[in-house]
Amino acid sequence: MRSLILTLPIFLAACDPRTEYVTVAPFVPAELLVPCPISDRAAQTYRDLAVLATEHLRSAECANGKVEAIGVTLIEAGA
Repeated sequence: MRSLILTLPIFLAACDPRTEYVTVAPFVPAELLVPCPISDRAAQTYRDLAVLATEHLRSAECANGKVEAIGVTLIEAGA
């Protein structure tokens, strides 16, 4: 009887359907897919140049932050 208890689950396990693995696309929030605004102002003075450079720096930081966030999302998803 003991041998039947040990062998029966092995035979019943073979009746299970095959496990299918489905690749799921990682979820990327929509706010990360919106482009960062870039200033199109014309610089007339040195102060305007400084403001324009600061705006471009902020746009680059925004874009880099979004790229890093998407990278983290993909790493967490295992892609």
